[in-house]
Amino acid sequence: MTEEPAELFAVIGKPVLHSKSPQMHNAAIKELGLHAHYIRLAADSPKEALETARLAGITGMSITAPFKNIIGYVDEVDPIAEKIKAVNTVVITPEKTIGYNTDAHGVAHSIIAKGVEIKGKKVVVLGAGGASKAAIVAMIEHGAKVTVANRTVEKAKELAQEFGISYSSLDPEELKKALEKCSIIIGCLSTGERVVPKDLLKPEMAIFDAYYSVESYLVKDGKEAGCKMIDAGDWLVYQGLVAFELFTGKKAPEKTMRDAVNSAQLSQGQRNISLVGFMGSGKDTIAKEISGKTEQVIFDIDREIENIAGKPIKEIFETDGEEEFRILESRVLSDIKNQKNIIVNCGGGVIMRKKNRKLLKENSLVVWLWASPKTILERVPKDGSRPLLEVENPIRIIEKLLGTRKCQYAEVSDMMINTDGKSPKEISERIIYEINKTFKN
Repeated sequence: MTEEPAELFAVIGKPVLHSKSPQMHNAAIKELGLHAHYIRLAADSPKEALETARLAGITGMSITAPFKNIIGYVDEVDPIAEKIKAVNTVVITPEKTIGYNTDAHGVAHSIIAKGVEIKGKKVVVLGAGGASKAAIVAMIEHGAKVTVANRTVEKAKELAQEFGISYSSLDPEELKKALEKCSIIIGCLSTGERVVPKDLLKPEMAIFDAYYSVESYLVKDGKEAGCKMIDAGDWLVYQGLVAFELFTGKKAPEKTMRDAVNSAQLSQGQRNISLVGFMGSGKDTIAKEISGKTEQVIFDIDREIENIAGKPIKEIFETDGEEEFRILESRVLSDIKNQKNIIVNCGGGVIMRKKNRKLLKENSLVVWLWASPKTILERVPKDGSRPLLEVENPIRIIEKLLGTRKCQYAEVSDMMINTDGKSPKEISERIIYEINKTFKN
């Protein structure tokens, strides 16, 4: 009996490599024994992300900045997302796409879980973006008196008019007035810089800053002032619980997801990059592009196998069989364990062995280069060098193999990129951008 293909879920954003959502969701998937994987998808627009999802069989997506305007691309929107005018979760069915916003639930339940009263309390929300709108709606729904404060005061004024709340600039004197008798400050600014003067923070305040890339001054100063601190990771967890249930129809295991967020750490191995993907996905050309921009040396697994065997890959398949080829593949992959600063150009089937997937994850940042079956067939040379496609109906073989390998690519990869319609230069620049944003902050 053929195993059913794994369900795929993804988080999209720009950047996206820093996201802890895969660790959180995959921990829950593992605990519940589901045949599914949650990945990071590096897209350049909401439209591209939805198109890729349809083609790759992704049935649920989490949306991070700057793509919450995906609301304009989905077929239906739930009432909370309609109020916030932003979508952070999309469920994709064969018939339609449905947009939700689970951020409002995330912010409210993070505060409630810490025993902080919301009803009747004064809340100041810093920022005027999508996360701010979610915080404002959540606080209004729970009976708070809300003020929004933003550097560009016109944006704060617009939100105030939209939701019937007060507004302020971030000017220290105006902010001082806004923070009088304030019980809760919710930070929704994508910066760790100091925006609230230290002397305005009081022990009776609760501080909840959504910015978790680094510890912000709002968090540092809040701790020093003796404020009640609410962890940014709680927002991720509580919104994620709802998203997980929308994706899977199963009750989310809260403790498992929380523990995963708290321990989440993305390691770039030894500063190596491994490119995986089906034949024709662009690994050769993209490896060369990255190498040219970073001066990293390319380690081509197929070429190394040919050197060891003393014959081309086609001949290895014909005379020794695929199993012997896979054994050589594992042997070569083991040799990269102690190498640094290399680009590992992997064969299309390298991910089929569990041992190989483990070695790749341990020793490198793994990027899954995805291409549609149609694109793959167009790119693969018809010179007899690809024995797997020397058949009557090659596109059917591609579809079958992609379906079989999909869960293995998803399991091993740190990030997926759709290479359809993009140049190697564009793709390599996106990979380098993601790495720089994640590891060089």
